[in-house]
Amino acid sequence: MRNKRAAFGKSLLLGAFLMIAGSTVAQNAQVLKGRVVDTDGNPIAGAIVNVAEQSRIALSDENGYFALKNVKQADELNISSVGYLNATAIADFNEGFQIVMEADLDEYVHTMPVPFGRKEKKLMTEATSVVSGEVLQKHPITVLQNAFTSTVNGVQTYEWSSEPGWTETAMYIRGIRTMNKSARSPLVIVDNVERDLSFLDAFPIENITILKDAAATAIYGMRGANGAIIVTTKRGAAGKTKIDFTQEIGFQTLSNKMENQNAYNMTLTRNQVKYLSGQDPMYTDEQIEMYRRVSNGEKLEGIDQYRYFDTNWFDELYRDAAPIIKTNLQISGGNARARYYVSFSYLRQEGMWNNESTHYNDNFSTQHVLNRYNLRSNIDIDVTKHLNVSLDLGGRIDNINQPTASVFNLTTFGAVEANPMEPVYCPNGEVYYSSTAQNPLYQLAASGQEKNRRRNLYATVNVNGDLSPILDGLKVFSTVSFDAYETFESTQRNSINTYSYDYMNMDVTDVSQFKYTRTQTYSALTNPNANQREYYYNLNFNAGLGYNHNFGKHNVDARAFIRTYQHGVNSANSSERFLSYNGQLTYNYGNRYILSGNVSHMASDNFSPEERWGTFYGGSLGWVASEESWMKNLDFVNLLKLRASYGRAGQSVTGAGRYPYQGTYASGTGYSFGYDGGVKIGGFYESKAGNPNNKWEISDMLNIGLDWDLWNKKFYGSFDAFKEWRSNILVTRSTIPTLIGVSVAQDSYGKVESKGFEATIGHRNKIGDFNYFIEGMVTYNINKITEMDETEPNVEWQRKTGNRIYDNTSVAQLYEQSFNGGLGGWNIYKFEQWASDPSKIASSQQDAIDHPEKYPYNTAAGSSLQQLGTAVFKDLNGDRQIDANDMTPDSYTILPDLIPTLTLGFEYKGFDAAATLTAYLNRDVFLSPAVGWSGWGNMGTHEVVNCWGYYNDDPMDPRNINAKYPRPVYGGYNVIDSNRDTGTYQNDIWIQSGDYLSLRNIEVGYSLPAKLIAKAGMTKCRFYFTGYNLFNWSGLPDDCDPEKPMGYVWWYPKTRSFTFGVNIGF
Repeated sequence: MRNKRAAFGKSLLLGAFLMIAGSTVAQNAQVLKGRVVDTDGNPIAGAIVNVAEQSRIALSDENGYFALKNVKQADELNISSVGYLNATAIADFNEGFQIVMEADLDEYVHTMPVPFGRKEKKLMTEATSVVSGEVLQKHPITVLQNAFTSTVNGVQTYEWSSEPGWTETAMYIRGIRTMNKSARSPLVIVDNVERDLSFLDAFPIENITILKDAAATAIYGMRGANGAIIVTTKRGAAGKTKIDFTQEIGFQTLSNKMENQNAYNMTLTRNQVKYLSGQDPMYTDEQIEMYRRVSNGEKLEGIDQYRYFDTNWFDELYRDAAPIIKTNLQISGGNARARYYVSFSYLRQEGMWNNESTHYNDNFSTQHVLNRYNLRSNIDIDVTKHLNVSLDLGGRIDNINQPTASVFNLTTFGAVEANPMEPVYCPNGEVYYSSTAQNPLYQLAASGQEKNRRRNLYATVNVNGDLSPILDGLKVFSTVSFDAYETFESTQRNSINTYSYDYMNMDVTDVSQFKYTRTQTYSALTNPNANQREYYYNLNFNAGLGYNHNFGKHNVDARAFIRTYQHGVNSANSSERFLSYNGQLTYNYGNRYILSGNVSHMASDNFSPEERWGTFYGGSLGWVASEESWMKNLDFVNLLKLRASYGRAGQSVTGAGRYPYQGTYASGTGYSFGYDGGVKIGGFYESKAGNPNNKWEISDMLNIGLDWDLWNKKFYGSFDAFKEWRSNILVTRSTIPTLIGVSVAQDSYGKVESKGFEATIGHRNKIGDFNYFIEGMVTYNINKITEMDETEPNVEWQRKTGNRIYDNTSVAQLYEQSFNGGLGGWNIYKFEQWASDPSKIASSQQDAIDHPEKYPYNTAAGSSLQQLGTAVFKDLNGDRQIDANDMTPDSYTILPDLIPTLTLGFEYKGFDAAATLTAYLNRDVFLSPAVGWSGWGNMGTHEVVNCWGYYNDDPMDPRNINAKYPRPVYGGYNVIDSNRDTGTYQNDIWIQSGDYLSLRNIEVGYSLPAKLIAKAGMTKCRFYFTGYNLFNWSGLPDDCDPEKPMGYVWWYPKTRSFTFGVNIGF
């Protein structure tokens, strides 16, 4: 009984305690009411108010008043509003509680990333371009750099392939500035660490800064001559826990599909080409009529339905659209002691192959699919008030499933060279396959699976110490990072049964009489065959001291540090190592006069011990005229700044391989040193002589710039002009005789001068609720070789020195293999007219000399006479014959010299839209003669109607006089103007202007009203549509993508993207 009473008493006491606690909580947690105003007491509408580290929010109304639930006395509040500096306050339940926010009037006092630090925008004296991660997110792309050309000045990109997981996009800052194809890539720095850009997506990026002048990149020593791409990722901030979720669902379509003629038109074309080649027709009138009927969609009856076909092999190879899905979740927050930021992304991108073919097998798919997972976390901890430690962890995993059949075989033999007169299936339902119609259904269904797992993992630790107790403004810092990259490949193969049949056997009167021939035999999917495809790692370390102090109007910001970088590829090769001692200094007086300097003393173990060290330096000056007292009276001037810089940077990645100063040796001299156990011991010889003058390239660059902002962004812009003197370019010494008996290593001997400018002009304004902007950018650069080792040319106009850089990239290198850095630029024959008069065909050079009225003799004709309808080229040297001496450097590269971009957009009551137009000018592209008529598979595209002789062989017919292309040849290409082997196809018939205008990106969105979503605790909710690479206008043939016009023939085609998405913030 006593125990029961005790238990009852305890229960009563506990209940009373809980009631008191609940009452206390209820009393402590109240509704906080207050008002948000600016420094003049004016109300601020739409300000977000929340308790620190909590997600509950309240919005201020049009009079600035707010009411926030569940607030306790002395809670810390965070307040944010567009156009104002973030503010904090302590909850106060007294009547008249007011929060004052300061206007963010001067955006130029905000800092932006510079090498190993940050600097106020106003004090920037280097040539830079900046794009935010928010802008990059608005481009539905899977590779970041695809958006650069349209979003930042001074950067050119070339998207070589759109293949999921293997997209290749080359980047160039300020154009081509070296003859060495292996030494053109810019340096990529992510949070002050050398890293690959491809492992990042746009979501965790705060901004990307492009460093364009050598004064800025000199701090990177022999790594910075090609400019640098500085990526700064997002970090957490003390205050409200922020959650940002994005979901995108979209699709990709082919941007171009250059299809062959239908069966009927192909019969007419082949018969005509046969006639032009002096051969009998291939099809009878009766057959032509049958192909006309089937090509018009008529359903043939009887045996004819199994004999006459009009197969569009491109439809069998590709599907109309391929899905793409993108998901991202970002969480950030923290307190005064620790902050965090986490981003997780998922991307699924499917290929354009026809699903019917890739899903032919029941138990596996051969569709091209990329599944990509990105994770990044940045953590900052203030261990003490004098010590901060940050830890960045993350990585990317790509799982790529694809057919083992090569893209070349799929596109070329599966569609481009596949005969449209042959069927997809045999009459008995079996898959059809022949040597002239290598059915893409077979190629995809019997390709097996290639699975690649590509993994990037990285970790960075930063330690920053404040030594102000020792010396005011003194800091110590250190960074160490490690990256690892590897790709594992697993291959499985299979096959399916295929057949061909004698469909053109006219003796067959019943379908049962066809004779079938097995062309491929079924085999089950093999066991996986796995191997490590590639591997590398990067190790970065830097440590040093920093100092920042104000002396009245004088400010000094300085750093001195040591930096090491190590890059290792596979275990069989030694890692490449760099070491540098570096110093930086920025001085400004009254935020008006700025002086900055960088110096790096760097070494690479790849060069001769006596030549490993180099000193690189840069300096810049700035005058912020808008900070002068006599300018501050001009209220419309927000910023006016003049800049000038000069610097020297290097480029150690030259493609010379490891230790080029040493000779290399090989076996196979023919000498024998006897036998060992019956095995011959051969001799060794020096296969390549070493060269201690195989060194890094040097970039000396001068830059002058102007920045302005008038009437609060109503008229703003920047202008930069530069000139670079490039030296130590690796070239092959052509003047060294071969008598020395050993090939000679390349020599750092070449020189190039480059110059150009970048300009940005913009206008932003607000009219009531309507905000709008328009911004134009232009990039222009050219180059000239000033010195290289070349033999005396036969004709003066072929001298390389004094002309622009040409790579002379062949069609095969441009389109039929992985990107090798070649960007075109060619010596070409110049077209004058089509040969139209047989009496003017010269049989020899002497014949042309003796008869000036005749065409110059074309040496490619050999012992045969040049045919009518082939090109008559300009005889540049006047020797009355056409040969290689008549080729002239009158072309551009595929990388444009001039890129103007226009972006415009608006916001109105929750709606927003933006569009970007980019033009690519002063560029040439190389069309293959196969663009109209393929002499390999004897196929014609819609362009074949523009060939000489397509309608008749009358040279006086206007259609022949004005033909775009020469006469076609059955089973090959004519030797006069279309031959690859002899190079006669290198002329301005096939090398054409690649200028084009592109609607690069559009975006349309709607944001739900803040008042509405605030009830659900959301800070934003936006629905949007984006499109990328939507339309292109050019003078090239229809259905050719102007960036890579022949890509449809031999490689994965270019695509355009469409995305629908939603972005929600809490």
